[in-house]
Amino acid sequence: MEFFNSPKLETGISLLFSVIFLSSCLTSKKMDAYISDQYSNEIPKVNKRKQVANITYSTALPSSTTSISTTAPHTKILPLVLYWVIDSRHTSTLNSGIAATNFSNEVNTRANKGLTQKLNGRKLELTVEQAPASFSLVDKTHAIFLVIYAIHWDKVYIEPDVKDLVVSYKLDENDKTIKSGKITVGNKENNKSLRFFQSWKSAVSEQLTDYDSNVTVMTDQFVDKLMQEL
Repeated sequence: MEFFNSPKLETGISLLFSVIFLSSCLTSKKMDAYISDQYSNEIPKVNKRKQVANITYSTALPSSTTSISTTAPHTKILPLVLYWVIDSRHTSTLNSGIAATNFSNEVNTRANKGLTQKLNGRKLELTVEQAPASFSLVDKTHAIFLVIYAIHWDKVYIEPDVKDLVVSYKLDENDKTIKSGKITVGNKENNKSLRFFQSWKSAVSEQLTDYDSNVTVMTDQFVDKLMQEL
């Protein structure tokens, strides 16, 4: 085809290498180091002062590493004849202990505001089966090839994990399970575009704050639903 012997191909190849070069400036190592620093290089700890004796926690969340996060780069290219899309992203998977600890700390906080009275001495076992645990920093480049030149534009944004919070529960009385069930809380996080001149570090920092806040909000909604079922 004529396209493959034209300046359009040269422009496309140049654009591709430019995107790859720019994305390589942000490495997985840099991303993981920054995320770790945001969590003071440790998994958040359970607030023992707020622990409730008759509520126990477990998690079925996958955990294959002790690191704060694991980041992997990905690049996808849609090379149509006159229109290209290059999706370059760094996807960071957070340690599952972050969500699990945030969940248990918030349940313990809520326990002292009504849940304990609802339990009335009975034992409650909670298992976190699913929770959001990742996000991607995305640079999506669109290019339209004209006669001898190309028009291209970029959209850079944070794409959060939209997994719902899923928690199963068992209510025991006199060592017998009298009620059990599973509660799902919808995740309402959305993509967030980077502001003009906003750095990737600033965007990631805001995302981590939003992530922790979102887990807390979903946990509150879980407790509300749980109290209705008990």
